[in-house]
Order: sequence, then C-alpha cells, then structure tokens
Amino acid sequence: MEKITIYKEQLSRMRSMNRYYHDQFLLDVRILFILNTIFIYLSLSNEYALYLVPLISLFGSVILSFHAYFLIFSRNYTEFIEQKINKEFDNKILIAHELENDYFFPTKQKKMVVAVLNKNFSWFSFVTLFITTYGFSSYLWSMYMIYDAKLNLVYLYFVIGITVITLVVGYWWFISGTGEKRLERIFQNNG
Repeated sequence: MEKITIYKEQLSRMRSMNRYYHDQFLLDVRILFILNTIFIYLSLSNEYALYLVPLISLFGSVILSFHAYFLIFSRNYTEFIEQKINKEFDNKILIAHELENDYFFPTKQKKMVVAVLNKNFSWFSFVTLFITTYGFSSYLWSMYMIYDAKLNLVYLYFVIGITVITLVVGYWWFISGTGEKRLERIFQNNG
C-alpha cells in the first residue's frame, strides 16, 4: 500500500472523528442546558431539586471536556497528517489545519481546554467560555442555595470534593498541556 493512501485513510478517519465529537458536543450541550434549566425551575417550588443542578453542571463540564479531548486529539493528528502529505508532495496542498488553527483555536498554544485567551481569541473561544460560565454559574448558585437553606452540608462537601478533584485533573491534563505534550512527543518521534 502506498504511503499517501495510508495518510489519506488516516486523515479521513480523523476528520470523521472530529465531526462526530463536534456533533456529540452540540447534542450534549442542548441536553445539559435543558436538564439544568428544568431543575433550576423545579427548585423554585421544591428546594430539593437543587441537589441535581450541581451534579448536572459538574457532569456536563466533564462530558463536554471529554468531547474536547477527542477534538484536540483529532485536530493535532490531522495537522500532523496534512503536514506529512504536504512534505510528501513537497508542496502546500493541504491547508485545513492552518485554517482551523487561525479560525477555531491554535493547536500549539496554551488554552483553557479549547479556548485561547490571547490575540487568537475567537468566536469558538467565546462560545466555550460562555457555556463554561453558564454551567459554573448554575453550579455556584445551586450550591449557595443548598448551603443557605441548610439542606445537607454533607452533600455540599461531597460535591465540593468531586469538584476539586475534577478541577485538579482538568488543570493537569488541559491547562498544563500534559495531553498535548504526549501527542507532540509521538509526533516528534515519527516526524
């Protein structure tokens, strides 16, 4: 099998993965928004409905980050493959990775999951931060309401504990760049 055929098949596979996780992300955002809104509304007449809001928000942040995890992987790998194909032809025939780096988010820069907070800030970054802020706000509001109503402090400590663990692991993987450094190591060894 020719090298270029293998590259082409891998590129197609990664583009399919990218599309799937984008579609899944958007579906999950809608579902999580609806669930969050329903339980916030229900909490107006039944304060115990508040118990589900922080869990929905926390689970939502983890599952959406999981989709971003695959998006980052596929974006990095498609960039690697496109560069290999361009090198193979000694010509810049594939530029999708350059467009994506400029229009969505750059793969080689520090980000908060997929949001960059520098001159490369984009609509993609804004939407990421908007969804994050919505989820975090509903999380904080519900946690405060549970605390204020003195409903169950053990529950609060449990949720805070899970949140701290999630934030630490998320920081380690995404913000410190651990995940992308692992990819980069493989790419450099196979460049």
